[in-house]
Amino acid sequence: MLKNSAVFCLVFALLNGCSHDIGLMRQDETLTGYESAIRWGQWEKAASYQARRPRPEQRLDRLRGYQITGYQIRYRHSEEPSALLFQTVELRYLRPNELTERSAVTEEMWRYDNDKERWLLESDLPELR
Repeated sequence: MLKNSAVFCLVFALLNGCSHDIGLMRQDETLTGYESAIRWGQWEKAASYQARRPRPEQRLDRLRGYQITGYQIRYRHSEEPSALLFQTVELRYLRPNELTERSAVTEEMWRYDNDKERWLLESDLPELR
């Protein structure tokens, strides 16, 4: 009987740990996918990570032609109970028809949507000038 209890506790602990790991894997998969979309200039794909559609002043066509040369996470903070994640990211980029590299720091706020079972970007796409 004691052996069965030990096996049950072990299985329960493993399953409980797996659900947490799956959540972290989903988070990592989402953040990596968004970073990849930004790096490759796939602005429509990047916008698909947003919780709401881009505002008119955030038109995607204004971002075309920019070449992203770097996406570096400078700070990351998550709040477990509220399923929020905050990131400060430094983007390095080239403007259209220019060879001078520029940089911009952007703040990202991510929220986990339980209904959609995915992380959604609550903030705007990067502002490149």
